[in-house]
Amino acid sequence: FLDHETARIDALIEEQQRLIELLKEKRQAVISHAVTKGLDPTVPMKDSGVEWLGEVPAHWKVSKLGHYAQILTGFPFPSASFSHDESDVRLLRGANIGVGSLKWIDTVYWELNEGDELSSYLMTEGQIVLGMDRPWISEGMRIARVTQDDMPCLLLQRVAAITPNAGINDEYLYCLLASELFKAYVEPDLTGVSVPHISPEQILSFQIPVPHIDEQRKISRFIKDQLDQMSALFQQASESVELLQERRSALISAAVTGKID
Repeated sequence: FLDHETARIDALIEEQQRLIELLKEKRQAVISHAVTKGLDPTVPMKDSGVEWLGEVPAHWKVSKLGHYAQILTGFPFPSASFSHDESDVRLLRGANIGVGSLKWIDTVYWELNEGDELSSYLMTEGQIVLGMDRPWISEGMRIARVTQDDMPCLLLQRVAAITPNAGINDEYLYCLLASELFKAYVEPDLTGVSVPHISPEQILSFQIPVPHIDEQRKISRFIKDQLDQMSALFQQASESVELLQERRSALISAAVTGKID
């Protein structure tokens, strides 16, 4: 009985997990296609001159990220002085940067005094932050935006805060850095054996496709709409896996304790 029932549940779990993997792949495909080909399939294309970028619309520019953004790297706060007082300011470490959001499971704090020079490392809402140690994991690029709930927080070393200038839309820049393009660019040059990492110079040298600012906004809105739909499906699939796993455990417990006729 258990073999039969658990096999059925395992098959359903496998289906949902396969859906989750397909959604991850589609997410990357949507981002990468939109930021390299645009939304109009009829526009003429040109060779970008960058191997991993391929062809881009003929009216787009291709330029280094450093021409469109600045980077602030975190301060080397000494670990011996970390605080665990929740009334102090959280330190934004690499460990806190997930794929698309910040995680505050493992949190340390810093006592920030008025007029402290370290206040220049306080993050602002909407700030793009990137973990420079092991930047790419199986789920994607470890990049996120600081939300109101994440504030206040101070930037620690080995984390980069990236600020776009007027020539590039912040959402479009975020999509570029979260894409497979950035992974294709950084992977061959990752340094470090045990903990691969990238430098601010490598980030600023990233060659990016740059459409007009209005087109950037349209692309960003399109990507957001697509990802919102996929996010709902992803959430449903994840919840299904969790419920099926709970049912599997409950079924086994009930069977071996004689609660099933």
